[in-house]
Amino acid sequence: MLYSFETLPKELKAVGGKAYMLAMMLQDGLPIPTGFIIHESFTAEDEENLRSFYLSRNFSLAVRSSASAEDSKDHSFAGQNTTFLYVENLEELISAVKKCFSSINNESSKSYRQNISTAVESRMNVVIQEMVDPAYAGVFFSKDPTGATSDWLLEYIDGVGEDLVSGKRTPKKVYPNTIVENEDLSQENLNELVSHCHRIEGLYDDKFDIEWAISKTGEVYILQSRPITTLKDLDSKKIATQELERLKNEFSEDTYWDGQTFSELTVCPSTFSFSLWEKSFAPGGGFDLALKELGYLGFEDNQSKSLLDSIFGRSYINLERLGPLYFGPIPYRINPIPRVHLEFRLSKLNFETIVKTPKTVFKMLSVAMSINTHRRPFIEKSRENLIAFSTIMEKGSGPESYADFETHKLIERLQKESHIFSTKTLLWPYVLISLTETTHQSLFSYLKGVTGESEAEQIITRWMGTGLQTETYDMTRYFNKACAYPEVRQLFMQKYGHRCPGELDLNSKRWEEMGDDAFFELSPSEYEELKSSHSICDIAAEIEELKTIKKALILEEWLLLKDLLELREKWKMALLKQFSHIRYMLLELSKRLEIPNDLVFYITLDEISDYAKSILSTAQERKLRSLALSRYNFSTVTCLKEIKDTLENNVPVENSMKGEGISTGLVKGEVVIINSMADVSKIKWPKNPIIVAKATDPGWTPVFIRAKGIIVERGGALSHCAIVAREMGIPAVSGIKNCYINLKEGQNVWINGNDGTVTAVQ
Repeated sequence: MLYSFETLPKELKAVGGKAYMLAMMLQDGLPIPTGFIIHESFTAEDEENLRSFYLSRNFSLAVRSSASAEDSKDHSFAGQNTTFLYVENLEELISAVKKCFSSINNESSKSYRQNISTAVESRMNVVIQEMVDPAYAGVFFSKDPTGATSDWLLEYIDGVGEDLVSGKRTPKKVYPNTIVENEDLSQENLNELVSHCHRIEGLYDDKFDIEWAISKTGEVYILQSRPITTLKDLDSKKIATQELERLKNEFSEDTYWDGQTFSELTVCPSTFSFSLWEKSFAPGGGFDLALKELGYLGFEDNQSKSLLDSIFGRSYINLERLGPLYFGPIPYRINPIPRVHLEFRLSKLNFETIVKTPKTVFKMLSVAMSINTHRRPFIEKSRENLIAFSTIMEKGSGPESYADFETHKLIERLQKESHIFSTKTLLWPYVLISLTETTHQSLFSYLKGVTGESEAEQIITRWMGTGLQTETYDMTRYFNKACAYPEVRQLFMQKYGHRCPGELDLNSKRWEEMGDDAFFELSPSEYEELKSSHSICDIAAEIEELKTIKKALILEEWLLLKDLLELREKWKMALLKQFSHIRYMLLELSKRLEIPNDLVFYITLDEISDYAKSILSTAQERKLRSLALSRYNFSTVTCLKEIKDTLENNVPVENSMKGEGISTGLVKGEVVIINSMADVSKIKWPKNPIIVAKATDPGWTPVFIRAKGIIVERGGALSHCAIVAREMGIPAVSGIKNCYINLKEGQNVWINGNDGTVTAVQ
């Protein structure tokens, strides 16, 4: 169906935010290039009408996508679909329209939709307009998105504005009260443009990003207007300041936290997710049960606080509270730097610790000896429990699993499954985590006596890469096969569909919910190459070559570590099935209780059990706070001093580079230099990758999903990099000249998206 801008009904918003706003602005008398909209499909009748239109025109055309979920208050979909400029003939026009309709299924657009987890189905529409041949083009921001000012900001370049939006060129800036000294962008043009933009704000009672152009003959045109998506975020700097003050009030400056357990959780966990993990580290939770299973003290009756703290929205184990759970009060604390060890603390020396220390030391030695001699029985017991648990979890999966439950029965089931998950389910995984750390330390201790400390760590890392065949390794190979061979995807989903990126958070869509969108394009030849890139080495033979009388001990420790790691991955596979069922119960309850899908995960179990709609505003605040805090990411092991020094800019800056912060937040990570998307398949991704590039375009969206931070040489506040980084909560800095040359692969850096600095870590 075709609609001209002049005749589009005001109620027909399904044409997408871009098309709808263009039509409404033209109807309200704003200077919009003439055009029309093809709504949702391109029929033979539409094609015939398009031919008639083409024959009647005497100007070039611009063909642009307008997805139904695009340019909304929540998500901009910046650069995710397709635009064609200077279309000059009928064949190009027909081809451009068809490509726009198909662009909703491109890899970049799918990745973006999966990342924002939108529950709204997005349909494609296409806008065809008169092409403006611009002398200057740019963007007017109702509110400076970088936060440098509280007023409007205008960016521009000469020529077509696509190079500005794509980030290929860095724009000039105009602020209020700026005197423009340029013969093309005259003060008269500027005044007219700002007047139109303020009129748009008034007509639609909102703040906007407004794309504009000034033709070579001096006419001002409005090309696009979208609500500023980042205004949905609370002031991240203010929230960060509040969070720092909370930490200062609650903890001493030398308090250490360890985030290794949740290092795979790449986002701030949702409220419900955090509550499950928090309870697992509370008295009676899975970790408490695991400690007691191993012979440690665990929580005592007078202790009630969980070990798990929320630090800038992320999950960290409080090491100050952890120490006494092993053996009771002693004048030592756990210090994780440079590796975990006990450190004497005079401040902990009191009558109780003096009296109990001899008994505690004896218990430490006896428990250590018991664990050392009983690791194999623990492994077998864990394996038996895994078989029993896996049998229980052999039930249907998927979002529709609970459609037939009565609501009160569903809530009861959710309460039961949540409790079991935080207690019994996590008992053995936590036992395995503890034994893995103990065994790793033991193997390292033996090896460093033979090879030295640095080489010993490298050897263990290599052995774990080439000497294991874990469940995750098998899953990754199967995933790649499913990408290359669609006919095996159903079988993949049956086995692994309950897993997904970000799987430790209930808010993350599982693969079985995504269907074919879970996969990316991979040719059979690429799959075969990937399959052959990993080889299993004979570690036992390598150990036999070591020149030491401790070969038998080293081999025993390695085999124990291998079994522990592989069994731990099997447990993870199983427990995440139960975790996915908790997600599906929440999704079903969100339908019954009319809770938006994106908010149900920001409500607690008690709030769902006694649900009232008034809690939705609280859930929304929690979500926005989580989004704001997700821009801050500290070391895996951190302390209050590091957090405070970093936020208050007390870190050494002699190795800093200054650019423009285009997405707020603070993150530390390892540089990954990308010169072309063709290189991405070859990258060995570190834990906290900082993407460094000359510029990015929409095809880079899958890379953004992996990134913890972005550094680019080019791109302004409305470049693809800036918009998507802000929406995904990734700190980003632009304007770092030759960043892809001066920064080195693997280098550790801090990115401060608040002030635009990049600091190399010594």
